[in-house]
Amino acid sequence: MQSRWNNTDAAQAKTDLDLRAYSSRLIGADTALVLHGGGNTSVKSTHTDRFGEKLDIIWVKASGFDLASMGPEGFTALDLRRVLKLAGLESLSDADMVNEVLCARLDASAAAASIEAIVHALIPFKFVDHSHADAILTISNTPGGKERFAEIYGDRVLVLPYIKPGFDLAIQFRDVIANTDLSAYDAVISENHGVFTFDDDAFRSYEKMILVVDEAEAWLRNNYGRAEFTQTDAGDPVGVAAARKGVSDLAGGAVISRKSKSIPGSNVQRYGALLRKGTLTPEHVIHNKPYPAMLGDDPESGLAAFRSEYVGYFGRAEDADLTMLAPFPHWALFEDGRCRSFGPNLKRASISADVADTTLEAMYYADQIGDWQGLGEQDLRDLEYWELEQAKLKRQKPASELTGKIAVVSGAAAGIGQACAEVLFEKGAVVIGLDIDPSISETMSKPGYEGLVLDLTDEAAVANALAYVVDNYGGLDIVVSNAGIFRTGAKIETLGDEDWDAILAVNLSSHRKLIKQAVPFLRHGINPGIVVIGSRNVAAPGGGAAAYSVSKAGLTQLMRVAALELAPEGVTVNAVHPDAVFDTRLWTPEALATSAARYGLTIDEYKTRNLLKAEIKSRDVALAVCAFIDGTLPATTGAQLPVDGGNDRVI
Repeated sequence: MQSRWNNTDAAQAKTDLDLRAYSSRLIGADTALVLHGGGNTSVKSTHTDRFGEKLDIIWVKASGFDLASMGPEGFTALDLRRVLKLAGLESLSDADMVNEVLCARLDASAAAASIEAIVHALIPFKFVDHSHADAILTISNTPGGKERFAEIYGDRVLVLPYIKPGFDLAIQFRDVIANTDLSAYDAVISENHGVFTFDDDAFRSYEKMILVVDEAEAWLRNNYGRAEFTQTDAGDPVGVAAARKGVSDLAGGAVISRKSKSIPGSNVQRYGALLRKGTLTPEHVIHNKPYPAMLGDDPESGLAAFRSEYVGYFGRAEDADLTMLAPFPHWALFEDGRCRSFGPNLKRASISADVADTTLEAMYYADQIGDWQGLGEQDLRDLEYWELEQAKLKRQKPASELTGKIAVVSGAAAGIGQACAEVLFEKGAVVIGLDIDPSISETMSKPGYEGLVLDLTDEAAVANALAYVVDNYGGLDIVVSNAGIFRTGAKIETLGDEDWDAILAVNLSSHRKLIKQAVPFLRHGINPGIVVIGSRNVAAPGGGAAAYSVSKAGLTQLMRVAALELAPEGVTVNAVHPDAVFDTRLWTPEALATSAARYGLTIDEYKTRNLLKAEIKSRDVALAVCAFIDGTLPATTGAQLPVDGGNDRVI
């Protein structure tokens, strides 16, 4: 554990809050201290209100912010006196506590402060840091952890038994502080929960955190070596898709699956047994449920076993006021040692994967030490079904219609393909674009919106790309087969074989290869569908475009045959036939001018030569594509939908 403190950077802070934000980011930058919004920090200060009265206040990390990236905006100012008065109460429900802390805000529009705001207020030091340090939690969750802390720290660290975060934890700290001089300690460890450090100086509070965690890491490393795991191998991509389908069925909707680290297959059963004894830190039950699924050759039976066990776990709460969360595993260990996470969207699945990685490292040390003992079932269930967490779920906005879905779009570097990728992403899908144009790596380069460069006429490259998609996201639900080229001007008499072969290779054969390679994954997809991008030329061809017209007609026939073949698998296959979509690369200025001249029209007249006098955009085509795969037309297959503003020749 290395200190990240930089005096030059720290000196840029002009206020207590600026300095608090700076040192908080240092904690958040180290995933061995906190993960994905975990941990919280505070600073006590003063504020002069509108009436000129000087108030003692406390800035506390706000709920929903991440220590790793937030600035001053991530803290909520509270009236310190009012928060401390709450600690004088003997009982207070957590919901009432949250309301009272909301009432203590100086700014009524500020985000809710951390549920540990009262604890921060009680600790009698200016700066307070709280982390969920992996090393400390690992030692805490092994039998005899308290004795090991005494061996590591002597009497420099105060160790407290686990108490549920919220008002109960505040009361524990209140009673401890009333009888203990915290200045005699470098830190307070809350067993199974995390570590608090504190000081009137931001640097010293941060350095204490680094020191106590470093000592815990060194103790584990010196006694048991380093926990080193490899990244999960791809394994069988069809098996991954099948497992994701089974989890989606339990979840009641599509999930994303991310790969985590892998462990030796010989350790799977041992780790599985240890993992039944509690999560690394209580909040992990919210991310990853109380334990993972164990999946063998038959994922279906392993998932059924998980569901049965989870339903029993929930039932033992014997609380009619609770509503069971979807009984699907948030992560799973496969018998060969691979580990994957599952979540309703990419963010949640990625958080689960990171938590799984951290948990597997803890299991390495638990195995070496001899056992693991986290929180018991009741404590975990109390956290997973905590009234505050239930309230958060009720406040969540409905997911977009394609959230959890995984889509591949060919020819996505520009034009219709790019528009399809954009609309699918807007609707919540993870989208991977395929194109021979290297620019796709730049235009599609954010989480869940990724571009791969490949030649779509190379079937091996297509197969590798789809395997990559499944390995990284869990499966495949949507294929938009769009790749195409257009070369104008040559009549049949002068059309060369090279042009004919090139156009059919891209516009027809590449689509067959993509669909062929996608089918094994689509049969495990969630409401899976294929949409091919045809052309008005199928119904109304024009002279000088023989190869293009023939290729699109062949593609349409391919779609119809695929619809017949894949209907029993539940896969829909449809076509969209655009016309005169001029914001694509198929229409060069020269091609546009040539076509307009052929009809004796100006370019502007040519662009709107349909019955509606509408200029068709790539996004219009993308919206039509989505109608086939976003639930708008769930019972339609083998259909052909024109997007042409009304073409009299087609009609």
